[in-house]
Amino acid sequence: MPCSIPPSQIAAFIAKMLGKAEAYVVNRVMEEVNKIIQKLLGDICPPVEEIKKLLAIRDNLLNAIIQLEKKIEPIKKFADILDPPIKAAKVTVLVLEQISIPGTIGLPPPSGGVIFSIPVGAQNRFSQLLNLACQIVDLLEKDQRAIQDLTDLATLGLDPIRARLESIDIQLYGCVDKLPQDVKDEVLAGIENLPSNFGLTTSLDGGGDDSRVFKYKDYTVTIVEDTNSPGFAKKRYAQVQNSNGVVVMRGPSSFSSSTKILLEEIKFRINNQLP
Repeated sequence: MPCSIPPSQIAAFIAKMLGKAEAYVVNRVMEEVNKIIQKLLGDICPPVEEIKKLLAIRDNLLNAIIQLEKKIEPIKKFADILDPPIKAAKVTVLVLEQISIPGTIGLPPPSGGVIFSIPVGAQNRFSQLLNLACQIVDLLEKDQRAIQDLTDLATLGLDPIRARLESIDIQLYGCVDKLPQDVKDEVLAGIENLPSNFGLTTSLDGGGDDSRVFKYKDYTVTIVEDTNSPGFAKKRYAQVQNSNGVVVMRGPSSFSSSTKILLEEIKFRINNQLP
């Protein structure tokens, strides 16, 4: 029987994987944002074709952040999966602690004597089993805490990157607003990317305003225009309703012209915050 449980490498593996993925996204976003800022310096906006490229790059970078969040999601859920084995291990420890093992059974003198005696080696092995069970509980609990801390830290680390990306929105969409209306509509429509991913389908009959209403799981997701956004750069957000028509969640307002990005972000929140 082993005397100890070898240290777990799960936390180190997850830390390395998340660190590598987040570093890639952060470096990519910062590099591209700095390039966009350089192109938007001064009072003269870039040509229309360049604006189209910058808007597409901006949405692609936001999508990269969302995709990283989606990769973090199953790792975070793994911490919850550890709950049953941790509870089982604790029950095992409790049962072992309650087992009474008499060393020697016999009758009192003068006519008595030893009837039954458990060898010291057997008692030692039982103690070792109890010790190993305790080590397993400690190991699983440490792994669970480490996974929760690592995923929380990775998610929080993306907030300033998202803010940095959104810092270019006002200037970028200000250039769009200066365009003639027909050109402006063409620019925004050119990077519109409605979702076709699994688990998300348009509701009602589609077309018109209905193209902004989608079904995901048991919820209805609606893309709503933020009335508090500046007139020249409309923000939108995703709103979630349950089967009773009650609004149970609202995503952050975003300048993103891609409906798919807004939906991917609210799906991530639904998976993590709603049953």
